[in-house]
Amino acid sequence: MNLSRILLPAVFLPSALVAQAPAAAPAPAPSLGDQVRATRPVVEQLMAAYQFQDALQKAQALLPATPPPFDKTNNQTMLESCIRAMDLGQAYRLAVEAADAAGQWEQALAYAQQAKAVAGACYPAIQDPFTKMVAYYKADGVKAQQTLTENAKDIAALKAKTTLDPGEKQELGLALGVEKTLATDTKWAKFFQTYLDAAKVETTAYDGLITVMQSKLKSEADQIEAYKAGKGDKLKWVAAVMSDPAYLKAQGDTAGQLRWLNRLAVLDPDNKKVAHEIGVLTGKIHEPAPRRVIRRKK
Repeated sequence: MNLSRILLPAVFLPSALVAQAPAAAPAPAPSLGDQVRATRPVVEQLMAAYQFQDALQKAQALLPATPPPFDKTNNQTMLESCIRAMDLGQAYRLAVEAADAAGQWEQALAYAQQAKAVAGACYPAIQDPFTKMVAYYKADGVKAQQTLTENAKDIAALKAKTTLDPGEKQELGLALGVEKTLATDTKWAKFFQTYLDAAKVETTAYDGLITVMQSKLKSEADQIEAYKAGKGDKLKWVAAVMSDPAYLKAQGDTAGQLRWLNRLAVLDPDNKKVAHEIGVLTGKIHEPAPRRVIRRKK
């Protein structure tokens, strides 16, 4: 019995390809993703407390002045670039949510578009090289599995022996090497496929946010344009909707009303009625309770 001729080809993998598998690295400093996960609860807490401007500043602090370039040098740098891009996409998503709540709809739309541009750049960059890596490791895994299947009885017999001669030890060592190769191939094929799948999702992950913000801005623009008394003047439109309490009540709870008022404040920063209502709803302005009129009996 001699397994060497069959097993050796599956053991030695092309070093040029294997070297492309990401190498183990020392524990890094907190990534942008870690920072986003730590900041999100803070931002959400601020918004729940109606501190929308503070929430927006917290979210904006995560954003770099310029997104880092995508490094296509090798698989390792592309992987690192993808992780940064996905993390940055989540940072922009948080900024979208905060900007929307603060009434900064144009900024929210811009952040959503930046999120799509940054996170969506990953898949086109890795699609070809990572697909080739998946194909390589899968094909190599198939060969390894075929070798193990064809020699299953002999390998089982070797493993069952308590004492092996030098030749048998070598053959068992080769068999164990193929088993390890199969496990490695399976691991890396799954690894590269996972990032391919995740990157593909990112190409459309922010389309919904973009659509929502575009829809809100268009609806608002249409309403302003349709206000005949103001002839498209946004300041007159703000004054008109603020003159009718029904508009404010239609926004629902306090959070909904404040979000709407924040938007009006962006459209007309000098509108005192808007500022007053925001102050009342946030508790910064306390209106006196209405005086109770006591009528005398006749």
